[in-house]
Amino acid sequence: MVHLEEVEDRDLVREQPGPFEEDDDEADYTDTDSSLSSADDFPSSSSLAPSETALDRIYALKDMIPPSTRRRIATTSSNIYSALKSTALFSGKGLYILSTGGLMVLVPYMMAMVEEQQYVEMEREQKAREMGSEIMSPGAQAGGVPGAKASL
Repeated sequence: MVHLEEVEDRDLVREQPGPFEEDDDEADYTDTDSSLSSADDFPSSSSLAPSETALDRIYALKDMIPPSTRRRIATTSSNIYSALKSTALFSGKGLYILSTGGLMVLVPYMMAMVEEQQYVEMEREQKAREMGSEIMSPGAQAGGVPGAKASL
């Protein structure tokens, strides 16, 4: 047969400190300087040694929320996550297509513009040389007379 024995908890039996009963009016007044507690008054965290982690406590909160509400929250958050993921993937692919397409079109266009600018600059230099040669020899015509020799 099973024999049960009651074990008393020493912390529950021990008398707790409380206010002292005094007849003076000063019993209601407490000095704030002397009532401040120091770090030594509280037990250290290592002596308490929690048996559960913060994750365990958060997981235990699921019992406070009804299953239908939990299901609705899970479904909603899953839908939001899926929508954000697909939007990010779609926008990333779209940006990739736009940037590579832009590079394929704009780089050759810019190269053609630079080349055209070089041709325009070469034509300006050629005209400047012709103008400079006319200034140096004002009597000589550019086309000259057929059969005539240019004087040096």
